[in-house]
Amino acid sequence: MSDDKKIKVCHFSSVHNQTDTRVFHRECEWLAKAYEVTLIAIGDYSGIKNGVKLIGIPKPKNRLQRILKTRKLVFNLALQEDADIYHFHDPELIPFALKLSALGKTVIYDIHENVTESLKDKNWLPLKRIFTSAYLYFEKKAASAFEFILAEESYVKVYQQRYPSKKLLLLRNFAPSLLLQPFINVNRNPANTELKLFYMGTLDKQYCFEQMLDAVYLLNKNNIPTRITCVGWMDEQLKSMLNQLPVIKSFPDKVKFIGFKEIEAGYALSTDAHFGLSFVSSSLNVAESFPRKMYEYMHIGLPVISSPHTLYKKMVEGNEIGVCASSNSGAAIADAIIALMGNPKKIETLVANNIQLAASTYNWEKEFDKLNTLYQTISTTAKPN
Repeated sequence: MSDDKKIKVCHFSSVHNQTDTRVFHRECEWLAKAYEVTLIAIGDYSGIKNGVKLIGIPKPKNRLQRILKTRKLVFNLALQEDADIYHFHDPELIPFALKLSALGKTVIYDIHENVTESLKDKNWLPLKRIFTSAYLYFEKKAASAFEFILAEESYVKVYQQRYPSKKLLLLRNFAPSLLLQPFINVNRNPANTELKLFYMGTLDKQYCFEQMLDAVYLLNKNNIPTRITCVGWMDEQLKSMLNQLPVIKSFPDKVKFIGFKEIEAGYALSTDAHFGLSFVSSSLNVAESFPRKMYEYMHIGLPVISSPHTLYKKMVEGNEIGVCASSNSGAAIADAIIALMGNPKKIETLVANNIQLAASTYNWEKEFDKLNTLYQTISTTAKPN
């Protein structure tokens, strides 16, 4: 390969938005420093952004349209790119990615979750056993044809046992230090002021949003002035029932729904927050994965109130970056917040630990080195067009 000829890389997804934090901001943007990178994903924009060639595709109206039309559209666009390396992000694209491998292309499968457990959590999915068996059939074929990247440590053992001879790359969703540095605040003590809570992420039942809002209601009801700022997409089912929630009925001015914001615009709203919330339901899949927000809160020195699942408790209380409370109880969340408010020394410790751990360990700068090494390794066999 000549020095001025870059390896051509194509990331593609039929599910993720074209500005998805992991796919676009973490992987594509950083890879674009050394590779010619294209991303095909859901979005309205087509053109160059932050060094990445974006090809936007329409958001499907429903799941059936996505399966029948969107996947094929994404595949055809990816094929037209004639890239040297293909990197895809959705299990539903495995059959199409296998076609790319059969054409001699290097293919990377980026597994964002424990897919088989995720299928069990999807209430809309009929014949779950059949779908799970079909997924495992294609995944087994993929294991011999693709490089595998896993986003969470919690299911590394599952894949090691399933494919003992397969080399796996663990690539966690840590946040970039430089990106969030402007939003660091070391003074998170709510003494003598209105308590301000912050939430960044999807708003739905899976992430215990009703319980979090119930905690806000109970705090205000007990004369602890509390406000929550929520940044993210809102589930349609939740949106339809908002007016029935106690906090909206009694304290509507204490809840602010911002809607989706890009990461920097979202965290610009967090600088005066005292605690960040990050809960997940007890469903096996989400309870065994860390939401991206937990790593992001860490970088800005925001103590987290989180779920008591074993994985979370070890991370949050084991590292002293926050406290855990029952995900199923607004009262338990409120009690945990009240206890923490009464301990300013602990809050100082939590803030300091968050910032220190983000700088030393939980940052994308170090995590990206592993992805870069993988790309460098497979680039030696990929032939640039």
